[in-house]
Amino acid sequence: MDEKLDVILRRLRDDPVFFAKAILKFQPFKYQEQLLRDQSRRIVVCAGRQTGKSTIIAAKALHFAITNPRVTVLIVSATLRQSMLMFDKILGFIESSRILKKAVKIQTRTKVRFSNGSTIIALPCGRYGHTLRGHTAHLIILDEAAFMPEEVITNVVLPMLATTQGACWMLSTPWDTEHIFWKAFTSDDWSKHHWTADMNPMITREFLEEQRRLIGEERFTIEYLAMPVEEQDSFFPVKLIRSAMDDYEMAPEPGGVGGYDPGGKDSQAAFIVVKERELEGGKKIVILYQLVERGRSYTEMNALIADYHRQHPLAKLYVDMTGLGNPIVEHMQELLGKNIVEGVVLTAKAKEEVLTNLKILFEQSRIAIPVDDNALLNALNAITYERTRGGGYSFDKRRGSYDDLAYALALACSHFRPSRGSAIRVVKS
Repeated sequence: MDEKLDVILRRLRDDPVFFAKAILKFQPFKYQEQLLRDQSRRIVVCAGRQTGKSTIIAAKALHFAITNPRVTVLIVSATLRQSMLMFDKILGFIESSRILKKAVKIQTRTKVRFSNGSTIIALPCGRYGHTLRGHTAHLIILDEAAFMPEEVITNVVLPMLATTQGACWMLSTPWDTEHIFWKAFTSDDWSKHHWTADMNPMITREFLEEQRRLIGEERFTIEYLAMPVEEQDSFFPVKLIRSAMDDYEMAPEPGGVGGYDPGGKDSQAAFIVVKERELEGGKKIVILYQLVERGRSYTEMNALIADYHRQHPLAKLYVDMTGLGNPIVEHMQELLGKNIVEGVVLTAKAKEEVLTNLKILFEQSRIAIPVDDNALLNALNAITYERTRGGGYSFDKRRGSYDDLAYALALACSHFRPSRGSAIRVVKS
Protein backbone atom coordinates (compact mmCIF):
# COMPACT_ATOMS: atom_id res chain seq x y z
CA MET A 1 0.00 0.00 0.00
CA ASP A 2 2.82 2.43 0.88
CA GLU A 3 4.53 1.64 -2.42
CA LYS A 4 1.31 2.32 -4.33
CA LEU A 5 0.84 5.63 -2.48
CA ASP A 6 4.42 6.60 -3.26
CA VAL A 7 3.78 5.97 -6.97
CA ILE A 8 0.69 8.17 -6.86
CA LEU A 9 2.53 10.97 -5.07
CA ARG A 10 5.38 10.86 -7.57
CA ARG A 11 2.92 10.99 -10.44
CA LEU A 12 1.12 13.95 -8.87
CA ARG A 13 4.47 15.71 -8.59
CA ASP A 14 5.75 14.85 -12.05
CA ASP A 15 2.56 15.01 -14.13
CA PRO A 16 0.54 18.25 -13.96
CA VAL A 17 -2.20 16.72 -16.10
CA PHE A 18 -2.70 13.92 -13.57
CA PHE A 19 -2.65 16.56 -10.81
CA ALA A 20 -5.34 18.58 -12.61
CA LYS A 21 -7.58 15.57 -13.08
CA ALA A 22 -7.04 13.89 -9.69
CA ILE A 23 -6.74 16.87 -7.35
CA LEU A 24 -8.53 19.71 -9.15
CA LYS A 25 -11.18 17.51 -10.81
CA PHE A 26 -10.49 19.41 -14.02
CA GLN A 27 -10.43 17.77 -17.44
CA PRO A 28 -8.16 19.76 -19.77
CA PHE A 29 -8.41 19.63 -23.54
CA LYS A 30 -5.50 18.11 -25.47
CA TYR A 31 -3.97 21.46 -26.39
CA GLN A 32 -4.18 22.48 -22.73
CA GLU A 33 -2.44 19.29 -21.66
CA GLN A 34 0.55 20.24 -23.82
CA LEU A 35 0.86 23.50 -21.90
CA LEU A 36 0.46 21.80 -18.53
CA ARG A 37 3.36 19.49 -19.32
CA ASP A 38 5.60 22.24 -20.70
CA GLN A 39 8.55 22.50 -18.28
CA SER A 40 10.19 25.48 -20.00
CA ARG A 41 11.22 28.45 -17.86
CA ARG A 42 9.99 30.90 -20.49
CA ILE A 43 6.51 30.22 -21.85
CA VAL A 44 4.32 32.47 -24.00
CA VAL A 45 0.69 31.64 -24.75
CA CYS A 46 -0.89 33.61 -27.59
CA ALA A 47 -4.55 32.65 -27.39
CA GLY A 48 -7.92 33.65 -28.75
CA ARG A 49 -10.95 34.36 -26.63
CA GLN A 50 -12.66 31.47 -24.81
CA THR A 51 -9.72 29.07 -25.17
CA GLY A 52 -9.35 28.67 -21.40
CA LYS A 53 -5.88 30.15 -21.10
CA SER A 54 -6.44 31.70 -17.65
CA THR A 55 -8.04 28.55 -16.24
CA ILE A 56 -5.29 26.23 -17.39
CA ILE A 57 -2.54 28.60 -16.20
CA ALA A 58 -4.29 28.75 -12.80
CA ALA A 59 -4.12 24.94 -12.62
CA LYS A 60 -0.47 24.96 -13.72
CA ALA A 61 0.40 27.62 -11.12
CA LEU A 62 -1.22 25.57 -8.36
CA HIS A 63 0.77 22.50 -9.37
CA PHE A 64 3.98 24.57 -9.30
CA ALA A 65 3.24 25.97 -5.84
CA ILE A 66 2.15 22.66 -4.31
CA THR A 67 5.02 20.58 -5.69
CA ASN A 68 7.78 23.14 -5.00
CA PRO A 69 8.22 24.12 -1.34
CA ARG A 70 8.93 27.70 -0.26
CA VAL A 71 8.42 29.31 -3.66
CA THR A 72 6.68 32.60 -4.45
CA VAL A 73 4.32 32.85 -7.41
CA LEU A 74 3.21 36.31 -8.58
CA ILE A 75 0.17 36.79 -10.81
CA VAL A 76 0.61 40.18 -12.47
CA SER A 77 -1.67 42.12 -14.79
CA ALA A 78 -2.05 45.74 -15.74
CA THR A 79 -4.76 46.13 -13.07
CA LEU A 80 -5.55 44.35 -9.82
CA ARG A 81 -9.00 43.55 -11.19
CA GLN A 82 -7.43 41.62 -14.07
CA SER A 83 -4.92 39.71 -11.92
CA MET A 84 -7.72 38.87 -9.49
CA LEU A 85 -9.62 37.08 -12.26
CA MET A 86 -6.94 34.40 -12.43
CA PHE A 87 -6.44 34.41 -8.67
CA ASP A 88 -10.16 33.74 -8.23
CA LYS A 89 -9.83 30.73 -10.50
CA ILE A 90 -7.06 29.48 -8.21
CA LEU A 91 -9.25 30.02 -5.15
CA GLY A 92 -12.07 28.20 -6.93
CA PHE A 93 -9.85 25.17 -7.52
CA ILE A 94 -8.79 25.24 -3.86
CA GLU A 95 -12.37 25.52 -2.62
CA SER A 96 -13.44 22.49 -4.66
CA SER A 97 -10.55 20.31 -3.46
CA ARG A 98 -10.62 18.88 0.06
CA ILE A 99 -6.89 18.14 -0.14
CA LEU A 100 -5.90 21.66 -1.17
CA LYS A 101 -8.20 23.29 1.37
CA LYS A 102 -6.33 21.45 4.12
CA ALA A 103 -3.01 22.62 2.67
CA VAL A 104 -3.92 26.32 2.98
CA LYS A 105 -2.39 28.10 5.98
CA ILE A 106 -3.13 31.75 5.14
CA GLN A 107 -5.70 33.09 2.71
CA THR A 108 -6.57 36.73 1.99
CA ARG A 109 -8.24 38.42 -0.95
CA THR A 110 -4.94 38.62 -2.84
CA LYS A 111 -2.68 36.00 -1.26
CA VAL A 112 -2.72 32.32 -0.37
CA ARG A 113 0.03 30.49 1.51
CA PHE A 114 0.31 26.72 1.74
CA SER A 115 1.67 24.43 4.43
CA ASN A 116 4.81 23.79 2.33
CA GLY A 117 5.70 27.48 2.61
CA SER A 118 4.79 28.39 -0.97
CA THR A 119 2.78 31.53 -1.67
CA ILE A 120 0.67 32.81 -4.56
CA ILE A 121 0.06 36.58 -4.72
CA ALA A 122 -2.06 38.65 -7.13
CA LEU A 123 -0.69 42.12 -7.97
CA PRO A 124 -1.28 44.95 -10.43
CA CYS A 125 1.72 46.31 -12.31
CA GLY A 126 0.32 49.82 -12.69
CA ARG A 127 1.89 52.25 -15.13
CA TYR A 128 5.39 52.12 -13.66
CA GLY A 129 5.60 48.81 -11.79
CA HIS A 130 5.98 50.37 -8.33
CA THR A 131 3.68 47.75 -6.77
CA LEU A 132 6.07 44.99 -7.86
CA ARG A 133 9.34 46.38 -6.56
CA GLY A 134 10.75 44.60 -3.54
CA HIS A 135 9.28 41.22 -4.45
CA THR A 136 11.42 38.20 -5.22
CA ALA A 137 9.69 35.50 -7.22
CA HIS A 138 10.29 31.98 -8.45
CA LEU A 139 7.46 32.21 -10.99
CA ILE A 140 5.82 35.30 -12.49
CA ILE A 141 2.65 34.94 -14.53
CA LEU A 142 1.81 37.91 -16.77
CA ASP A 143 -1.89 37.75 -17.61
CA GLU A 144 -3.04 39.79 -20.64
CA ALA A 145 0.62 40.68 -21.07
CA ALA A 146 0.05 42.50 -24.37
CA PHE A 147 -1.85 45.19 -22.43
CA MET A 148 0.90 45.75 -19.86
CA PRO A 149 3.48 48.55 -20.27
CA GLU A 150 6.47 47.00 -22.01
CA GLU A 151 8.98 48.84 -19.82
CA VAL A 152 7.44 47.26 -16.71
CA ILE A 153 8.02 43.79 -18.14
CA THR A 154 11.57 44.48 -19.27
CA ASN A 155 12.77 46.76 -16.47
CA VAL A 156 10.88 45.43 -13.44
CA VAL A 157 9.38 41.96 -13.95
CA LEU A 158 12.17 40.02 -15.65
CA PRO A 159 14.94 41.36 -13.35
CA MET A 160 12.94 40.03 -10.36
CA LEU A 161 13.84 36.51 -11.53
CA ALA A 162 17.59 37.09 -11.67
CA THR A 163 18.50 35.71 -8.25
CA THR A 164 16.02 32.83 -8.26
CA GLN A 165 16.56 31.66 -11.85
CA GLY A 166 12.78 31.72 -11.88
CA ALA A 167 10.21 31.15 -14.59
CA CYS A 168 8.05 33.59 -16.49
CA TRP A 169 4.82 32.72 -18.26
CA MET A 170 3.18 35.33 -20.49
CA LEU A 171 -0.33 34.85 -21.81
CA SER A 172 -2.54 37.20 -23.76
CA THR A 173 -4.67 37.89 -26.75
CA PRO A 174 -2.32 39.73 -29.13
CA TRP A 175 -2.72 43.37 -30.00
CA ASP A 176 0.22 44.57 -32.09
CA THR A 177 3.61 43.39 -33.32
CA GLU A 178 5.70 46.02 -31.51
CA HIS A 179 5.15 44.85 -27.92
CA ILE A 180 7.49 42.47 -26.09
CA PHE A 181 4.68 39.91 -25.87
CA TRP A 182 4.67 39.42 -29.64
CA LYS A 183 8.45 39.64 -29.79
CA ALA A 184 8.63 36.78 -27.28
CA PHE A 185 6.08 34.80 -29.27
CA THR A 186 8.18 35.12 -32.42
CA SER A 187 11.46 34.47 -30.59
CA ASP A 188 13.35 31.16 -30.41
CA ASP A 189 14.08 31.79 -26.72
CA TRP A 190 10.51 31.17 -25.55
CA SER A 191 8.36 28.04 -25.62
CA LYS A 192 5.34 29.06 -27.69
CA HIS A 193 1.69 27.99 -27.61
CA HIS A 194 -0.73 29.41 -30.18
CA TRP A 195 -4.42 28.71 -29.52
CA THR A 196 -7.19 29.71 -31.88
CA ALA A 197 -10.80 29.67 -30.73
CA ASP A 198 -11.72 26.79 -33.04
CA MET A 199 -9.40 24.52 -31.02
CA ASN A 200 -11.94 24.59 -28.20
CA PRO A 201 -14.39 21.75 -28.98
CA MET A 202 -17.13 23.61 -27.11
CA ILE A 203 -17.10 26.51 -29.61
CA THR A 204 -19.12 25.82 -32.74
CA ARG A 205 -18.23 26.81 -36.27
CA GLU A 206 -21.59 28.58 -36.52
CA PHE A 207 -20.74 30.79 -33.54
CA LEU A 208 -17.37 31.75 -35.02
CA GLU A 209 -18.87 32.59 -38.40
CA GLU A 210 -21.47 34.74 -36.66
CA GLN A 211 -18.73 36.59 -34.80
CA ARG A 212 -16.76 37.08 -38.01
CA ARG A 213 -19.79 38.75 -39.61
CA LEU A 214 -20.56 40.88 -36.54
CA ILE A 215 -17.14 42.26 -35.65
CA GLY A 216 -15.40 42.19 -39.02
CA GLU A 217 -12.41 40.28 -40.32
CA GLU A 218 -9.72 42.31 -38.57
CA ARG A 219 -11.19 42.16 -35.06
CA PHE A 220 -12.02 38.48 -35.60
CA THR A 221 -8.40 37.79 -36.56
CA ILE A 222 -7.19 39.35 -33.33
CA GLU A 223 -9.86 38.15 -30.91
CA TYR A 224 -10.44 34.59 -32.15
CA LEU A 225 -7.49 33.67 -34.37
CA ALA A 226 -4.98 35.28 -31.97
CA MET A 227 -3.04 37.08 -34.66
CA PRO A 228 -2.22 40.80 -34.70
CA VAL A 229 -3.26 42.88 -37.68
CA GLU A 230 -1.06 45.38 -39.48
CA GLU A 231 -2.41 48.85 -38.79
CA GLN A 232 -0.75 51.29 -41.17
CA ASP A 233 -4.09 53.06 -41.63
CA SER A 234 -4.99 53.49 -37.94
CA PHE A 235 -5.14 57.15 -36.93
CA PHE A 236 -4.63 56.11 -33.30
CA PRO A 237 -2.06 53.29 -33.49
CA VAL A 238 -1.83 50.73 -30.73
CA LYS A 239 1.55 52.01 -29.55
CA LEU A 240 0.10 55.50 -29.01
CA ILE A 241 -2.97 54.18 -27.18
CA ARG A 242 -0.89 51.90 -24.97
CA SER A 243 1.33 54.81 -23.92
CA ALA A 244 -1.73 56.45 -22.33
CA MET A 245 -2.92 53.41 -20.38
CA ASP A 246 -2.98 53.82 -16.62
CA ASP A 247 -4.34 51.90 -13.65
CA TYR A 248 -7.06 54.05 -12.18
CA GLU A 249 -10.74 53.64 -11.45
CA MET A 250 -13.34 55.68 -13.29
CA ALA A 251 -15.41 57.60 -10.74
CA PRO A 252 -17.96 60.34 -11.53
CA GLU A 253 -17.43 63.72 -9.92
CA PRO A 254 -18.68 67.29 -10.52
CA GLY A 255 -16.99 69.62 -12.97
CA GLY A 256 -16.32 67.17 -15.78
CA VAL A 257 -16.48 67.93 -19.50
CA GLY A 258 -18.73 65.69 -21.56
CA GLY A 259 -18.74 64.54 -25.16
CA TYR A 260 -21.91 63.08 -26.68
CA ASP A 261 -22.21 61.24 -29.99
CA PRO A 262 -25.94 60.44 -30.39
CA GLY A 263 -25.15 57.79 -32.99
CA GLY A 264 -27.68 56.58 -35.51
CA LYS A 265 -29.38 53.55 -37.02
CA ASP A 266 -26.21 51.53 -37.59
CA SER A 267 -24.08 52.95 -34.77
CA GLN A 268 -24.05 53.42 -31.03
CA ALA A 269 -24.88 56.37 -28.84
CA ALA A 270 -21.87 57.27 -26.71
CA PHE A 271 -21.40 59.66 -23.79
CA ILE A 272 -18.09 60.23 -22.04
CA VAL A 273 -16.93 62.58 -19.29
CA VAL A 274 -13.34 63.73 -18.74
CA LYS A 275 -11.54 65.99 -16.28
CA GLU A 276 -7.99 66.94 -15.45
CA ARG A 277 -6.69 65.11 -12.39
CA GLU A 278 -3.35 64.57 -10.68
CA LEU A 279 -1.97 61.07 -11.29
CA GLU A 280 1.38 59.54 -10.51
CA GLY A 281 2.85 60.83 -13.77
CA GLY A 282 1.49 64.36 -13.32
CA LYS A 283 -1.71 66.13 -14.34
CA LYS A 284 -3.69 64.15 -16.90
CA ILE A 285 -7.05 64.28 -18.61
CA VAL A 286 -8.78 61.22 -17.17
CA ILE A 287 -12.08 59.54 -17.96
CA LEU A 288 -14.62 59.87 -15.16
CA TYR A 289 -17.55 58.08 -16.77
CA GLN A 290 -18.75 56.60 -20.02
CA LEU A 291 -22.00 55.22 -21.37
CA VAL A 292 -22.53 53.33 -24.62
CA GLU A 293 -26.00 52.32 -25.75
CA ARG A 294 -27.51 50.88 -28.91
CA GLY A 295 -31.19 50.90 -29.78
CA ARG A 296 -32.23 53.63 -27.34
CA SER A 297 -34.12 56.62 -28.63
CA TYR A 298 -32.46 60.02 -28.53
CA THR A 299 -34.84 61.19 -25.83
CA GLU A 300 -33.99 58.19 -23.64
CA MET A 301 -30.26 58.76 -24.06
CA ASN A 302 -30.70 62.47 -23.39
CA ALA A 303 -32.55 61.64 -20.19
CA LEU A 304 -29.72 59.38 -19.00
CA ILE A 305 -27.21 62.17 -19.56
CA ALA A 306 -29.48 64.60 -17.71
CA ASP A 307 -29.62 62.14 -14.79
CA TYR A 308 -25.82 62.10 -14.70
CA HIS A 309 -25.72 65.91 -14.78
CA ARG A 310 -28.12 66.21 -11.84
CA GLN A 311 -25.88 64.01 -9.71
CA HIS A 312 -22.51 65.23 -11.02
CA PRO A 313 -22.95 68.65 -12.66
CA LEU A 314 -21.04 69.03 -15.92
CA ALA A 315 -18.96 72.10 -16.68
CA LYS A 316 -19.57 71.63 -20.40
CA LEU A 317 -21.14 69.17 -22.84
CA TYR A 318 -20.22 69.03 -26.53
CA VAL A 319 -22.82 67.30 -28.71
CA ASP A 320 -22.32 66.00 -32.23
CA MET A 321 -25.24 67.48 -34.17
CA THR A 322 -24.11 66.29 -37.62
CA GLY A 323 -27.13 65.14 -39.60
CA LEU A 324 -29.45 65.66 -36.65
CA GLY A 325 -29.80 69.42 -36.70
CA ASN A 326 -30.77 71.57 -33.77
CA PRO A 327 -33.56 69.53 -32.08
CA ILE A 328 -31.29 67.19 -30.12
CA VAL A 329 -29.04 70.07 -29.02
CA GLU A 330 -32.04 72.19 -28.06
CA HIS A 331 -33.42 69.31 -26.01
CA MET A 332 -30.11 68.89 -24.20
CA GLN A 333 -29.98 72.63 -23.54
CA GLU A 334 -33.46 72.43 -22.00
CA LEU A 335 -32.31 69.60 -19.75
CA LEU A 336 -28.85 70.90 -18.79
CA GLY A 337 -28.86 74.62 -19.60
CA LYS A 338 -27.88 76.68 -22.65
CA ASN A 339 -24.60 77.69 -21.06
CA ILE A 340 -23.61 74.04 -20.62
CA VAL A 341 -24.44 72.47 -23.99
CA GLU A 342 -22.78 73.29 -27.32
CA GLY A 343 -23.61 71.61 -30.62
CA VAL A 344 -20.77 70.66 -32.95
CA VAL A 345 -21.19 70.08 -36.67
CA LEU A 346 -18.58 67.50 -37.60
CA THR A 347 -17.86 68.56 -41.14
CA ALA A 348 -14.85 66.92 -42.78
CA LYS A 349 -12.68 69.82 -41.61
CA ALA A 350 -14.10 69.84 -38.06
CA LYS A 351 -13.72 66.06 -37.77
CA GLU A 352 -10.08 66.43 -38.75
CA GLU A 353 -9.60 69.17 -36.15
CA VAL A 354 -11.14 67.33 -33.17
CA LEU A 355 -9.38 64.04 -33.97
CA THR A 356 -6.06 65.79 -34.55
CA ASN A 357 -6.48 67.66 -31.27
CA LEU A 358 -7.10 64.36 -29.50
CA LYS A 359 -4.08 62.75 -31.13
CA ILE A 360 -1.85 65.65 -30.09
CA LEU A 361 -3.04 65.26 -26.50
CA PHE A 362 -2.12 61.57 -26.68
CA GLU A 363 1.29 62.37 -28.15
CA GLN A 364 1.94 64.93 -25.41
CA SER A 365 1.02 62.37 -22.70
CA ARG A 366 -1.83 64.59 -21.55
CA ILE A 367 -4.42 61.77 -21.44
CA ALA A 368 -4.75 58.67 -19.26
CA ILE A 369 -7.22 55.94 -20.19
CA PRO A 370 -8.13 52.88 -18.09
CA VAL A 371 -5.99 49.96 -19.15
CA ASP A 372 -8.88 47.48 -19.20
CA ASP A 373 -11.33 49.71 -21.09
CA ASN A 374 -11.51 47.50 -24.17
CA ALA A 375 -14.52 49.33 -25.62
CA LEU A 376 -12.60 52.61 -25.78
CA LEU A 377 -9.36 50.97 -26.92
CA ASN A 378 -11.13 49.27 -29.81
CA ALA A 379 -13.11 52.42 -30.73
CA LEU A 380 -9.93 54.49 -30.95
CA ASN A 381 -8.03 51.89 -32.93
CA ALA A 382 -11.02 51.43 -35.27
CA ILE A 383 -10.63 54.91 -36.79
CA THR A 384 -8.79 54.72 -40.10
CA TYR A 385 -7.57 57.53 -42.31
CA GLU A 386 -6.29 58.48 -45.74
CA ARG A 387 -4.39 61.57 -46.77
CA THR A 388 -6.34 63.83 -49.10
CA ARG A 389 -4.97 65.56 -52.19
CA GLY A 390 -5.09 68.82 -50.25
CA GLY A 391 -2.81 67.44 -47.53
CA GLY A 392 -5.51 66.83 -44.94
CA TYR A 393 -7.22 63.65 -43.74
CA SER A 394 -10.37 61.74 -44.55
CA PHE A 395 -11.61 59.31 -41.92
CA ASP A 396 -13.44 56.00 -41.86
CA LYS A 397 -13.72 53.04 -39.51
CA ARG A 398 -12.97 49.35 -39.75
CA ARG A 399 -15.83 47.16 -40.89
CA GLY A 400 -17.80 45.67 -38.02
CA SER A 401 -16.35 48.13 -35.49
CA TYR A 402 -17.79 51.11 -33.61
CA ASP A 403 -16.04 54.46 -33.33
CA ASP A 404 -18.75 56.45 -31.51
CA LEU A 405 -17.00 56.32 -28.13
CA ALA A 406 -13.81 57.64 -29.71
CA TYR A 407 -15.67 60.59 -31.23
CA ALA A 408 -17.35 61.30 -27.89
CA LEU A 409 -13.88 61.42 -26.32
CA ALA A 410 -12.60 63.69 -29.11
CA LEU A 411 -15.52 66.08 -28.57
CA ALA A 412 -14.93 66.21 -24.81
CA CYS A 413 -11.19 66.74 -25.29
CA SER A 414 -11.75 69.57 -27.77
CA HIS A 415 -12.30 71.60 -24.59
CA PHE A 416 -8.60 71.24 -23.71
CA ARG A 417 -5.66 72.99 -25.28
CA PRO A 418 -2.56 71.13 -26.41
CA SER A 419 0.60 72.28 -24.65
CA ARG A 420 1.51 74.59 -27.53
CA GLY A 421 -0.66 76.62 -29.83
CA SER A 422 -4.26 77.62 -29.51
CA ALA A 423 -7.18 75.36 -28.83
CA ILE A 424 -8.76 73.55 -31.72
CA ARG A 425 -11.91 75.39 -32.76
CA VAL A 426 -14.80 73.64 -34.47
CA VAL A 427 -18.03 74.83 -36.06
CA LYS A 428 -20.69 75.09 -33.37
CA SER A 429 -24.36 75.92 -33.30
